[in-house]
Amino acid sequence: MSDERDTPCVLCGGTGFRITEHGACSRARPCECRRATVPAGGLESRLTLARVPQRYASCDFTSYYAYGDHAFPLANAKAKALRYTEEYPLSDRGLLFMGPPGVGKTHLAVATLRKLIADKGIACLFVDVQDLLRRLQATFDRALGMSQLELLQPVLTTEVVALDDLGGRQFSPWVEETLAHIVTTRYNDEKATIVTTNYLDDPPDRRTQTLEDRIGVRVRSRLHEMCHLVLLQAEDFRHAVKLADHHQLTDRIERPKEQT
Repeated sequence: MSDERDTPCVLCGGTGFRITEHGACSRARPCECRRATVPAGGLESRLTLARVPQRYASCDFTSYYAYGDHAFPLANAKAKALRYTEEYPLSDRGLLFMGPPGVGKTHLAVATLRKLIADKGIACLFVDVQDLLRRLQATFDRALGMSQLELLQPVLTTEVVALDDLGGRQFSPWVEETLAHIVTTRYNDEKATIVTTNYLDDPPDRRTQTLEDRIGVRVRSRLHEMCHLVLLQAEDFRHAVKLADHHQLTDRIERPKEQT
């Protein structure tokens, strides 16, 4: 006698999502069978399970602002990420947020995870690539209890993973081999990957290293296949805010007090 749990859901055919049409656009919403498997606890506890750092825990789409002279490309990047969450899992590709430091790449990556977790009950994981590589190297010391396999398992198997700051580690054959194993395994298993990087494919200064220089030809080629490119071209938001604060402070100091 077959177990009822092995019988595909009659509503979604076992996919976990039901597709709805909105004009010319398709949207995927969680089926009732998938909602029943969402881990207990509120959104904040699920963000903790996803290992989203406390600094970014409140990042969402409503708090992401397109600013300055580059408002359009930033707003366009936000729109692409938001649409991705609405259509997931209609595309088996992820997102590659590429741009200079301080333009909100990590913010958008976390906002994407947050919405997938909140709206669709997706299992997500945030991974600081530099921290992961350091911890993997530390496993070479056998005195440490955790093995490379134990460290990599959730990175390889979680439904949606955000790899933050790809290319931040100086290139080496070991770095390329490790990254190639991660992205190729996820690609072959058709698991979506969200990536952020400060390195461009075609930097304006030819002396600046490209993303390919930092992660190797194989990994960059694979990312072309598995991710939609989202290019953020703007000045550093953190620098702009500090500069604005500095000018406001200077104005207050230099402006004479009004006569009373």
